[in-house]
Amino acid sequence: MSKSASLKTLAAVSRPAPAEPAPVVAAEAPTNYRTAATRAATRQLSGHFPADAVQAFRVLAAEQDMDVQELLAEGINMVFERFGRANRIEITSGRRKRD
Repeated sequence: MSKSASLKTLAAVSRPAPAEPAPVVAAEAPTNYRTAATRAATRQLSGHFPADAVQAFRVLAAEQDMDVQELLAEGINMVFERFGRANRIEITSGRRKRD
């Protein structure tokens, strides 16, 4: 190279050839994931609420000797009733056994 070579020329000469990008491999879903029997054929319905409201809801459920899920089902059915829809959610819990 001559002393008057431009910076672009020097950079192009000293730059290595670009490497080929690594192939993209899709992650496989785990094959050993087990769904609890109480969740079979169900879907989750949830929301985010202030911590004090969540705590009060849990206390109310405990006072009524219900799971949070049972109390939620009752509340959702009340909303259905308010809007003239048939109750659609069975008020049960798969976690607690009833005597």
